[in-house]
Amino acid sequence: MRSGKEANRRSVFLNVPFDPTYEPLFIALISVLVALGRVPRSVLEAPERGDGRLVRILNLIRSCPVSIHDLSRVELPARFNMPFELGIAFALSRIERRHKFILLEAKRHRLQQTLSDVNGIDPGIHGATIKGVISCALDRLGKPYGNPDLKTVARIHRQLWKITSSLKRTHGRTNIYSRSIFGELVAGANRLARKEGLISLD
Repeated sequence: MRSGKEANRRSVFLNVPFDPTYEPLFIALISVLVALGRVPRSVLEAPERGDGRLVRILNLIRSCPVSIHDLSRVELPARFNMPFELGIAFALSRIERRHKFILLEAKRHRLQQTLSDVNGIDPGIHGATIKGVISCALDRLGKPYGNPDLKTVARIHRQLWKITSSLKRTHGRTNIYSRSIFGELVAGANRLARKEGLISLD
């Protein structure tokens, strides 16, 4: 098993919209990160200890060397959590210089209108598709060689997606955005990635 320090070095914070239509893309991110040997992290997993959600988010982002921010949800009602969390990541990248962030969008050039302050930083464009999300993550986080191919990651995604309905029933949820379901999805992705020979137990 990897040590806690090693896991932290491989951790990637996910700043994504928690809505039903994003569920397949969220699972795509979990699948590709695990396939790359990374550890997906989310505010979903952080227990409330009385210090407030913002402190939990700050501590989680700070513990991860990389964060992914999908700013593709610009419909009304407006949602400000995601650009706010991007601001935290940007500040950490400039002040502590130990953090890198990746931007994602569904449509090309739209980020120039919705968040013009990030002009000059090219987002990965995923087209709101599973393959697009996987491709963006492979492109931005992959090694020079030896990465999993898109078809293999898509196969992991399909198998994870098949269990989402039963996970919701088991946990009495209408969506996958809970601490327990997130943990089971990550564990499931790890089992599938090991089965595919992408990662090992050590």
